[in-house]
Amino acid sequence: MPSPSPSSEPHLEESRHIAVRAVVSFLLVILVLGIAIGLAVVLFITGPKPEKADDGAPLPPVETMPVKIRDYPVEIRTRGMVESRRETRISAELAGRVAGIGDGFRRGGRVREGELLVSIEPADYVAALATARSALADAELALAQEEARSEQARLDWERLGNNRAASPLVLRVPQLAAARARVDSTMAAVVRAERDVERTSIHAPFDASIRSVAAEVGTVTRPGEPIAELFADNDLEIRLPLTLEEFGFLETRADGGIDGTITLSATLGGRDHEWAAEPVKIDAEIDRSTRSAHLIARVLPNGDGTLSFPPVGLFVAARVTGTTLGEVAVVPRRALREGGEVIVVTPENRIEFRAVEVARTTRDLAVIRSGLAAGERICLTRLNAPVAGMEVADTTTTTPNSDAANP
Repeated sequence: MPSPSPSSEPHLEESRHIAVRAVVSFLLVILVLGIAIGLAVVLFITGPKPEKADDGAPLPPVETMPVKIRDYPVEIRTRGMVESRRETRISAELAGRVAGIGDGFRRGGRVREGELLVSIEPADYVAALATARSALADAELALAQEEARSEQARLDWERLGNNRAASPLVLRVPQLAAARARVDSTMAAVVRAERDVERTSIHAPFDASIRSVAAEVGTVTRPGEPIAELFADNDLEIRLPLTLEEFGFLETRADGGIDGTITLSATLGGRDHEWAAEPVKIDAEIDRSTRSAHLIARVLPNGDGTLSFPPVGLFVAARVTGTTLGEVAVVPRRALREGGEVIVVTPENRIEFRAVEVARTTRDLAVIRSGLAAGERICLTRLNAPVAGMEVADTTTTTPNSDAANP
């Protein structure tokens, strides 16, 4: 084998140095990588564990209420205007000049039954009464004379000894009947004249307040002309509108009467006043414009001095007690969803849609007849896009003696 020439030895030595440096560099890189990987493994094993990242959105917080089954007395709230049960328009029955008026005869005045309102000048009617009495006396005299003539005619006929019966004309029967008729006629004229004299004084037909007056001393009245409007301020009633749904909650008796109590309330002069009322009847006709029925109630006094009765025309609030719904759940109105549903929170804190039968709703409450069981939790929070089975966080806090089922 030929030996390398002296000229090629430097090149071989340089190639060996390059190869050695490449191997050393590669080994250094491997060593650095190994150390880095070792340090990473050590740090991974001995370092703090990273918290597990939440793979979903936070659970939506909700407020819940446990369901309690109980009896619920229905209370109907409505409003109405107080009206008088007795109102009348007093009119003159005679023509004449007003000679005087009563002390209480003024707008806003109050009069007692039988109290004088207006007196009409009676002179002409007193004269007419005297004339009628004179005519009655003349008629009674004529009747007495005719009775005597009739008796004399009967005696004369019998004295003649005729065996046949006398005719009525002979016995003056027609003349006697005419005389009696004149007495009856003049007596009726006297009664009418006496009544006219009485009518010159106009009295209050019942205890009343005066709404308006249309007569004064010196004015001339005409028959049928109104002189005053009166209304009873202690015999009052109120017409309370009810929806057809509320109408069904009234407590009725077997005879068709209405049971229950009614409380009226209003604020006057900065003070709150209340009056009791008793139901009387249901208006026989439904209001066609509002599709509502009306409960007629009689207002009772409360013994509160001058305000023992509410003023006529006062607009008052009314609370009417109706029937009692048994075995129902009473929940806040906000818990009721459209379509008659509520959201029930299961023991696993997942939501469930539940169809319920609603017996009654008010502005604040919903009365559930069926669909809920005692102890179940219903959701009171309005959720955005709820889905059945969605998990929620119940944030409700309960305190001792709290009764969430009685909102």
